[in-house]
Amino acid sequence: MITGAPLPSWRELGALLGDAADGSKAAAAWTLPTDKAVWFSRSAHSLEAIAASWQCRHGRLPRLWVPDYFCNASLGPVRRGGISLTFYPVGLDLAPDWEECRRLALAEAPDLFLAVHYFGLPMDMAAALEFCRHEGALLIEDCAHVLSPGPGLGESGTFVLWSPHKHLAVPQGGLVVCRDPDEGVAPSSGPSPAMRGWLIKRLVQKLAPGWLLPPATRQGPQHFADDPPEGVVSQTPSLAPQALALLAAVLPALPRVAARRRQNALALLEVLKRMPDWESLFDPGLVTPYRLVMRCRSPDIAAQRFDLYRSQGIPVESWPDLAPEVGAKPEYHARALALRWHLLCFPVHQGLDAAELTRRCAEAGKGKSA
Repeated sequence: MITGAPLPSWRELGALLGDAADGSKAAAAWTLPTDKAVWFSRSAHSLEAIAASWQCRHGRLPRLWVPDYFCNASLGPVRRGGISLTFYPVGLDLAPDWEECRRLALAEAPDLFLAVHYFGLPMDMAAALEFCRHEGALLIEDCAHVLSPGPGLGESGTFVLWSPHKHLAVPQGGLVVCRDPDEGVAPSSGPSPAMRGWLIKRLVQKLAPGWLLPPATRQGPQHFADDPPEGVVSQTPSLAPQALALLAAVLPALPRVAARRRQNALALLEVLKRMPDWESLFDPGLVTPYRLVMRCRSPDIAAQRFDLYRSQGIPVESWPDLAPEVGAKPEYHARALALRWHLLCFPVHQGLDAAELTRRCAEAGKGKSA
């Protein structure tokens, strides 16, 4: 069975019946002993908390810069707070256009600069640090697509954002790590998301025979040109205690998770590269991939292959839902738009059966090259 996300083991689910977990211990995989760490339900709320902390210290709303190739839904909480957003351009290599960033800063420099490690691939943080020091901005290192710290990953930001729930069999979990003793983030006092729906769904997936379950492709946009329905990030910023207990239970598996993701991505790439007119965006053997990302020769090919692989039950995705400000200036943000319309993202999570995944992809590719 191919699922869109990994399923927890019975042992891990047993943690829901045990004692409450310690938040600091659960954060140990992503922190150093001197770090300050605060849990939220999602990293979108972590970003909101950083902006609120900056506002409290400086007495005004911060100017937050985010890359133009970024998920608009994740900006919902900071938009609600009235934060000023600037979308700086990135190149086709996903790196910020530093020349344009310096030009933009002449008019209005950032207070907070968000730099993203896309799909688990390390970004050049030295350049980001140099820019932030020159402009007097704090660097927020977005590691939402990164499983755990490594060389060049999670080492440089004043704040580092982690999203374990994107990688592990848990329903919630956004962690903000602060490395500067003079900075900090206040824990949320708001409500946490309910666990019931997630738990029922996972129990059904574990107990029911695969043929009885709806395919993973039933979820998400059904056409390549579609973005997810415009929704509102729920105002439930706190991490549920049960989710924290589940997080603590899955932490020992992190090395196995990393190895399995690389293995799945490499096996899948061996099949996908047999088809012409696309290539892997990066070598998945050198990182722990969030997704296997294929760059298509044209948007038409991307759309055709989106339909082709989803017809075989493979939940391939486009990414992201770009901000309306980006779509409103297509010439200025041409490279972000090109990335959106040329990239396809394939699942490689640790719960996948690599043999079934590669078999289905091979069947899709037989005689059906776009």
